[in-house]
Amino acid sequence: MVFRRCLFAFALLMLIFTPCFALQPTVNHPLDALTPEEYWKAYNVLRDAGKLEEKTVFSSILLREPPKSEVLAWTPGMPIVRKVDAVLLTEGKSYAAVIDISAGKLDSYVQLKKEQAPVTESEMHGYDDVLKKDPRILEALKKRDITDLRLVTCYVTPAGHVALPEQTEGRRIGWGGCTYSSGAKYSWDREIPGIFFVVDMNEKKITRFSDYGAVPMPATTSIYDADGGPAREGTKPLLTSQPDGPSFSIKDGEISWQNWHFRFRLDPRVGPVINLVSYEDGGKRRSVLYEGGLSEMYVPYQDPEETWSSHVFLDAGEYFINTGSGGIIKPLQAGIDCPTYATFFSGTFFHENGAPYIRPQLACMFERVTGDPAWRHWDEETYAVSGRPMRELVFRTVATVGNYDYLFDWRFEQDASITVGIGATGILEVKAVKDQRADGELSAGLAAKDTDGKEVQFGQLVAPGTDGVDHDHYFSYRLDLDVDGVNNSLMVDKLVPYKLPDSTPGRHWIWAMKPEMIKTEGDAKFNVSIEHPAMWRFANENVKNSLGQNTSFEIMPGETGISLLPPTEWPQKRAGFSEHNLWVTPYDPNERYVSGVYLMGSKGEDGLTEWVKKNRNIMNTDIVAWYTVGFHHVPRPEDWPQMPTMWHTFSLRPFQFLPKNPTMDLPLVP
Repeated sequence: MVFRRCLFAFALLMLIFTPCFALQPTVNHPLDALTPEEYWKAYNVLRDAGKLEEKTVFSSILLREPPKSEVLAWTPGMPIVRKVDAVLLTEGKSYAAVIDISAGKLDSYVQLKKEQAPVTESEMHGYDDVLKKDPRILEALKKRDITDLRLVTCYVTPAGHVALPEQTEGRRIGWGGCTYSSGAKYSWDREIPGIFFVVDMNEKKITRFSDYGAVPMPATTSIYDADGGPAREGTKPLLTSQPDGPSFSIKDGEISWQNWHFRFRLDPRVGPVINLVSYEDGGKRRSVLYEGGLSEMYVPYQDPEETWSSHVFLDAGEYFINTGSGGIIKPLQAGIDCPTYATFFSGTFFHENGAPYIRPQLACMFERVTGDPAWRHWDEETYAVSGRPMRELVFRTVATVGNYDYLFDWRFEQDASITVGIGATGILEVKAVKDQRADGELSAGLAAKDTDGKEVQFGQLVAPGTDGVDHDHYFSYRLDLDVDGVNNSLMVDKLVPYKLPDSTPGRHWIWAMKPEMIKTEGDAKFNVSIEHPAMWRFANENVKNSLGQNTSFEIMPGETGISLLPPTEWPQKRAGFSEHNLWVTPYDPNERYVSGVYLMGSKGEDGLTEWVKKNRNIMNTDIVAWYTVGFHHVPRPEDWPQMPTMWHTFSLRPFQFLPKNPTMDLPLVP
């Protein structure tokens, strides 16, 4: 009883002292998120126009951003024109609508011919009863001694285009498998091995069924202990608080902190979108980033069996609406996802019937002291250390996409740089195999021989009978950098060996920086290279610093990777952005999603790899960077049953933008 009272008191204190702040669902700026009233206006316009039927599903409702020139010319007090892009699915047919919610009218409404609406949660799980009546599935379950169909769930996921015979023009094709939850707390290790089928999602019938053989399912795993364990021996209290509240301010949706100013919205498709980032220098706001945010996620699995080679996900474009949770971002928990003193923000999203709802705590913002110096130096003259501590402002959301959880950070630094972070955690998707240990010959489920007769592996044992399948993660960011104005150029500073004259005493080789202005988008494809290092800068040729240099911001990569698959591979055609770490294109308001607007059944005919074939000019004009964070994931036993958070970052940092180190005048106390 005493423990319960203490627990209640602690929970009450947490509720009182945890700021649960929501931006008012009002429109203060053209780029603000849609409000509940605006969702209803869009719904009413479509209903009154006779476009909604009993079985119509809202697959997408997104803000249609105004032209960039209008946004930059807008000032408070001016009218704000608001429009919505909506995609509907009615009886297997897809429709696209543009709704002027300011005027209360339907601008356009067309049936999509080649394109298809994104898949919805109810659609993915709406075939269970039909599938479990199919005699082929029943027979496969019987072979595995599974007869209790109440514990079996069969699902369908988007197939993408992989040139299946069934994938003729206009057919909505998916594929899937089944899980068996007997005795399990959680379902991610309950996939029934070997069962695979292709489904016509409109006709709700299996077009092809395959059984790759029964494998005993491993013992169920306790994925996590929801109550937590006791503190490790020797652990002492560690308290962090901000008793006077946050140092940042919010006015009409604009955040101001230190010298930074920016806006954000929570988008149902791509999550957090950062807008109109500027840095205050000598009392003047200087533009840095018009808009930045995730454009697409690509996760291909690397197992030869069709049940797993079919696991190719373009998560943002194919799966972004999940009934009841709204988009890929999920609620945050104080003390786990964010510090207890963080400020939390709600977001407005939509159900499949078009009705809006507000979900609290979808984003958080907090300051933190990193414990690292902003700069420091030991002075031999005074026998003292000079330096300054640093703090940073973190804007965070978390996306739960199936089995994985991704933390998405935008970290604003006192040295005028921005760090973008992706933290991968969650649960591995695992495959049941016969192997109980790895000290014998691995089964075909884990390994094979290549053309040279050498063993290759497709996954790793993470527990007895449990294979963590090798896979990749790619996150493509759309970065509309506007450094000191809209018109920028891509400067690539190559670091190259330089030979000194033979007559030079001592060494004969040094390295030098070889700057090159890239003229067209066809030449603006770059990878991180240890052997051929280079710096990538968005430079303004029209603005000079006090030293006569073009002001710029550098895209500074962190640890990253590119796809190992050839561009001829069908999944790779839709995710061609993963072939390079950096692409640069001229600004085009219609080029927002790196793999195209419509991904369900797409062949990769709309997207970055197609756009750059135009070979447009990117010099001294409005340009956009497409930067991909990628990593190859070979699972470890240490990643099971929950994967420790693994961070990957990149930075946008000033280069010849400021006259000196902006942290020189920081206080001695952070």
